[in-house]
Amino acid sequence: MLKVLMVLVSSCYIFAGTLSTHNPNTTATIVIHGFDPDGANQEGLFGEDDLDEILLQQVGDFAGLPVNDGSTSLPPNVIATTTYYGDTPPSYYSAQDIAELNAVTKQYGGGIPRYALIIAKYARHVMDRSGASQVNIVSASLGSFVGRWMIEKDSDSLVSDGKVARWLSLEGVLCGNWAASNELVQDLWDDFGTPSIDVEHMKYEWIEANLHSPRREADNLLLGDILIGMEMSSRDTAGDGTLTDIMLLEGDFHANDGVVTVDDSYFASMSEQSKFFGLPTTHSWMHVNHYELKDYQPAMMQIANFLTQRRRATLTITRLQVTDPDEPDDFWYDQMPAEIVLDSNVFSTLAQEMYGITEAVCTRGYEGVSSPIYEYQDHGEEQTLQHIVFDDFISESEELLAVDVGCFEIDWNEKYDVFELFEDDSSLGSTSINVNVSSPGTSTQEFSTSNYNGTLTIEVIDYPFEVLDGPLLGDITGDGVVDVTDVLSLISAWGPCIGCNEDLDDSGSVDVTDLLIVIGNWS
Repeated sequence: MLKVLMVLVSSCYIFAGTLSTHNPNTTATIVIHGFDPDGANQEGLFGEDDLDEILLQQVGDFAGLPVNDGSTSLPPNVIATTTYYGDTPPSYYSAQDIAELNAVTKQYGGGIPRYALIIAKYARHVMDRSGASQVNIVSASLGSFVGRWMIEKDSDSLVSDGKVARWLSLEGVLCGNWAASNELVQDLWDDFGTPSIDVEHMKYEWIEANLHSPRREADNLLLGDILIGMEMSSRDTAGDGTLTDIMLLEGDFHANDGVVTVDDSYFASMSEQSKFFGLPTTHSWMHVNHYELKDYQPAMMQIANFLTQRRRATLTITRLQVTDPDEPDDFWYDQMPAEIVLDSNVFSTLAQEMYGITEAVCTRGYEGVSSPIYEYQDHGEEQTLQHIVFDDFISESEELLAVDVGCFEIDWNEKYDVFELFEDDSSLGSTSINVNVSSPGTSTQEFSTSNYNGTLTIEVIDYPFEVLDGPLLGDITGDGVVDVTDVLSLISAWGPCIGCNEDLDDSGSVDVTDLLIVIGNWS
């Protein structure tokens, strides 16, 4: 286990020292892809580089990280991915690797345990080629189940050897899948394709029997050295909303993105031994469906922040008083308690300035049913809450987060399972506040409207991580090293060259001064 000194001051964690691990300059990132209905039966090569995954380039652009180009030698913080589907091992597998994979496949029939071992061996392959000291894991959909198995079951001893730094789950089948666990859905919904080992392993019963029970609890010592984050989606329009329709038909609605429920996308509880630095996982809510996340720029920026930054901001509504819940409570017509739902959007001012991103970086609330109901018995009642509106990594250049807070009183809403006659859901208004996140510490800000008021608690901490270095001066090709390829690129642009990458001193011309810069930063 990592050994660091933690001091609790004014409810804010301050970490002493700097870790030699979790360094974004020397940590490669492995992306684990999601479910393919025909994947379990695919033939062909597995465990080799996949250079066409769009997520690699998107995150690479935001984070300033190099992307795998298939070279034998890679930068130490490269982003790479592979496929775990297929039946033919890659060239770097030894006879022992093949035997280990065959044994796991025979024991479980393939599926998740097989895929996890393939990813673990690929991670080692990338580290061998890049000289990376650790790997980050970014997993999507079914890939999060693969990542969880790999970590908790220590596939290829990757975790016990201290080789996994950070794990970010996106819309993860982390704790199983509601649809895969429901026979009616499997009969009616063709997104699963032909029944396969993948669908069998996503069932709640299989997870509790083979991985962990209860399935939504994180309780594993191997998790404790890994920084874990989770992004959940709550727009249920994927598959034309079929999943929601079936849930409502069965009277068992859960917030979902059309494929995965929000509940299945994060750990409901974590044991102390599972927490990195004694803190729970980060949580971000995005109001997109399961297939829209890859095109949602705020999500890409948050992935980049999680992989490269050390500052974490947590914004929590800790007090809410509802002065007028818009719910009758007279003698003849009493509809109390009032069912109150908070609605929030958080915006990054830095994202707007740097990337023109105007969408919310975190949305939690009424429309996506990703916010819980709080029952208020009386007008003017005040409650103590722990309602998170934002909990994620931010750039150290981020100074302000803009927070919109709204409030709804629920009367007739089948998704919230509230049915009160003669009433409709009503908005109690909204308000906006700017939150300072420019330095570590704990603070509070009050907010109010004519119908409610509350307290927002802001906690900002800096983990003892190194931060990502700026671009390497002289690295014209962007491959993380300064070598002969940069010299050749520079020579090819020799002469007047305004604004080109080869003009390292911004003189408007590529000349001997630029050549000396390359030679001086040779690596």
